[in-house]
Amino acid sequence: MQKKRSIKIISIVLILVLICVSITYVKSGNKEVLATTKEFNTENLQNNEHMHLELDSSGDKVPVPNGYVGSKATGENEIDTGYVIYEGIEEVNDSNVNEAQKTRNQYVWIPVPDASKMYGTDENGKKWGKLYDFTTETGEGIDEVTGAKPLNWSESDGVMKITNTTSYREPDIVKSIEIDSILKVNLKTDSVHDFLIQLEQEFNNMIASVEKYKGFYVGRYENGNLSKKTPVIVKGNTDINSQDWYTVYNNCKNIKGKNTNVQTGMIWGNQWDRLLIWLIESKNKTIEEICKDSSSWGNYINSEFEYKNANGSTIIKESGTITTIPTGSTEYTKANNIYDLAGNVSDWTMETNGNDFRTSRDGNCGTYGYTGNSDINTPANSRYNDVPSTYGNRRRLPSNVIY
Repeated sequence: MQKKRSIKIISIVLILVLICVSITYVKSGNKEVLATTKEFNTENLQNNEHMHLELDSSGDKVPVPNGYVGSKATGENEIDTGYVIYEGIEEVNDSNVNEAQKTRNQYVWIPVPDASKMYGTDENGKKWGKLYDFTTETGEGIDEVTGAKPLNWSESDGVMKITNTTSYREPDIVKSIEIDSILKVNLKTDSVHDFLIQLEQEFNNMIASVEKYKGFYVGRYENGNLSKKTPVIVKGNTDINSQDWYTVYNNCKNIKGKNTNVQTGMIWGNQWDRLLIWLIESKNKTIEEICKDSSSWGNYINSEFEYKNANGSTIIKESGTITTIPTGSTEYTKANNIYDLAGNVSDWTMETNGNDFRTSRDGNCGTYGYTGNSDINTPANSRYNDVPSTYGNRRRLPSNVIY
């Protein structure tokens, strides 16, 4: 579902765009979608100066960056249901997990058996993200398991082509907005050309990391402390909105702190799509819950559930009301140990659309969680287009790179 920025007051006021944080690792037109989560080989992975291997509850290897630990708490240490890592070296177990969730940055491992389903290379040698739409229909080019189909790209004999160079794509700039003067103010970048080269390098680093480590990490919660220079990814934060794309892009890079093993950044659109594919493959969500109606697991106008407010009191969020909830404040919005992938506040991504927009995903608490003709019907796979200098509600990162 692709939408342009609405002129309705309700949409402008309530658009909640999130940031996505993931950690990926770097050392150094196939239309089918990704295989099931454990159909890939991690035998060649070995401990190195940047990461160490841990085992999930089934005995499968997970690469964990040095300076982080895999959770030993019940329900947080299985790949297929969301393997959680915590910043810091102190063990997290059932006795201290509640405190750790509120005080330590957390990420969830997203397995990627075949990185070639996330990117392709054009005739000039440039790598592009493979973006997907989702549908309950069947037909040519639609994966029968996940309902994923190529969005604005095709591939023939290993050469990828962007179908429409002014539609959805990454990595790229917003051509009519991101001029030299704007970038110098917002990103301290000398020119449009330099920024495009920077984006392409960041994208290539992310892909190289995913290829090496067979996956990436995504922030478990919506990013908190967004009004500050360094966001956090912890439970119970309420400072999760009202930042433009440029501020979020810059600040996401600060989450890593002094850890030289990782780089953090805003999520790419192909990572968001891979995340949704994984939810379907792992049978946590159905295709319908991804692209038809996400109300049963997201905070939308038409959702109703219990949550903990900032004071720790149990509150009922009633259907027909618009409420932004603290990060991780209800199990209702959890999917494979990741919270608020549907609704609450929308997620800024690195994805570009047209000459004017950056793309956010998944709708927000001021939209409806099902499909329809209205501008405010936005299930989890939805794309919403906004001018990058627009202030809205922004949240989670992915793309951390381990060097």
